[in-house]
Amino acid sequence: MNLKALIVDDDQLVQFLNKKVLNALGIDADLANNGFEALVRLKNVPYDFMLMDINMPQQDGLDTARWIRDDTNKPYRDIPIFALTSYGSLQHTLEIKDAGINEHLQKPLNSKILIDILKRYFRNRISADVLSSQ
Repeated sequence: MNLKALIVDDDQLVQFLNKKVLNALGIDADLANNGFEALVRLKNVPYDFMLMDINMPQQDGLDTARWIRDDTNKPYRDIPIFALTSYGSLQHTLEIKDAGINEHLQKPLNSKILIDILKRYFRNRISADVLSSQ
């Protein structure tokens, strides 16, 4: 797919599984254990999107998203952020959207749902075989 993602999650097993899903789709992925690590990585690497847990120690996903969106001088301010959580309530989805997160996915990561989302955000950068999959 020629995309680069940042996976932000404090659970190493979840990181491993999500990276495996992304790699199977041809997406290169780096890892961060919390929001602070994610912010450092964003300053140094031009990622196409983030796949981020919400509940993490030190700095959670909501605060991280707010920090990214708040400063108009950051080159990565508009990066698509996809929340990946175990919570699925409407209230939780509203909190996620209010923080500036683009999409709300539920754990475990479903590759078909992710492909649909990626088609919307990166249609011109996704190969024909991925566009026709499902």
